[in-house]
Amino acid sequence: MLKSIVLLVVAAVLAAGTYGINYLRDVEAVAAGYISQTLCTNVLILGRDQAEVEANDLTGQQREIARSAVKGDVVETTVRIGPVSFTEHSVYRPGLGCSVLAGRNLEDVLAVAVDERTDSPPTAPAWPTVDENVPGVNRDQLDAVIASTFTETTDDIEKAQNTRAVLVSYQGKLIAERYADGFDGDTPQRGMSMTKSATATVIGILVQQGRLDVDAPAPIDGWSELNDGRSRITTHHLLTMTAGFDYEETPADSNPRKLHSQMLYAVPDAPGFAAETPLRGEPGNSWEYQTVHSVLLQHVARNVIADDQQYFRFAQRHLFDKLGMGNSFFQADAAGTFIGGASMYASGLDWMKLGLLYLNDGVHQGERILPEGWVEYATTASEPSLQTRAYGAQIWLNTPAPHQLFPGMPEDAYAFQGHFGQYVIVVPSLELVVVRMGMTSNGEQGFDKQALLRGVVAALPAG
Repeated sequence: MLKSIVLLVVAAVLAAGTYGINYLRDVEAVAAGYISQTLCTNVLILGRDQAEVEANDLTGQQREIARSAVKGDVVETTVRIGPVSFTEHSVYRPGLGCSVLAGRNLEDVLAVAVDERTDSPPTAPAWPTVDENVPGVNRDQLDAVIASTFTETTDDIEKAQNTRAVLVSYQGKLIAERYADGFDGDTPQRGMSMTKSATATVIGILVQQGRLDVDAPAPIDGWSELNDGRSRITTHHLLTMTAGFDYEETPADSNPRKLHSQMLYAVPDAPGFAAETPLRGEPGNSWEYQTVHSVLLQHVARNVIADDQQYFRFAQRHLFDKLGMGNSFFQADAAGTFIGGASMYASGLDWMKLGLLYLNDGVHQGERILPEGWVEYATTASEPSLQTRAYGAQIWLNTPAPHQLFPGMPEDAYAFQGHFGQYVIVVPSLELVVVRMGMTSNGEQGFDKQALLRGVVAALPAG
């Protein structure tokens, strides 16, 4: 009997030890993927200094556990927690951004590449300078509001606002534009989940071209053969986050082992991983904010375009070049699908241009980029979302709901939003677009988006 008990105890200890090691490796894989991609993008593409990026774009804990080295077009990051370590690599591929290898062989990843571009992108028209003489705008009040977003009350980078760009357009005129040291109107900045809104815009362009019906079953590999409900998911369900996937979204800094974190930073084929997510109910009956939807939307785009070289260039040619977004790029996973839920970079000016496209009903300089009625569709809340937070087609809405986006502000306001305090806020009734970019580590405790919007509106004639 004693021998049996001892064996059981030993087995339990070994099992617990194995679980602990596997847990640490999963955590380290996500951390190493995130850190290596962050450094790859900011150092190899944007040309920022590695030490400066580590000091200002990583947390103290990330700096403590990670060591990274730039080796040509590759960033190698090793994360060590206790006795366990994990090494990950991110590689820069022109046209595809920085991709986490996530177990793929480097040569195989490099084989997925964009053919050298022979045509020159159109020259973007000069961006207007700030107009300080728009009638009725209270300049002193507006300037004070903008200044407050850059004012720090702490030296702790993880508690600071760390604002990097604020721009305001009113009635088609730029009335405010300010950047932190080291950043300007041409500096691409990480949009985080604002990428979702840009991905939805790509889908809208495919609809405009007559290549996609959002109400038809989503063209996801393998789904048509399933009988568990996924075969009934439409692109509309993916756009509105009403597919009914069975998982709880949690950011990497809250639980690194969650599906969301592993999908973005620890697997080579993000949509392939996302497509395996089971359902908890019938598509269309519930709403939950889940990045799986956005990741699958880029898979939809790739399958609809059905030619990788055309797909790799599609957003550039049909969105960025059209709007003059010369400092914008999506980033792909190792398999070559752009990550639809995060990782897009664009300058503050370029994010403004995307917001203005929506303010102008999908029309840019007389050319219709998005289908007629698309903006209304994208900014109409799904019925299930109104039970908690009003949400349209990858866009947050100020439609009244239990948790309203901007209480006290016009109900037609809506926003592209991303982690670390990225915002493009559009208020059609005021002809207003507000862009704020930053690296706010502690969310809305560190930066008050409500105060920014209220202050800007109060400085306008309508305020």
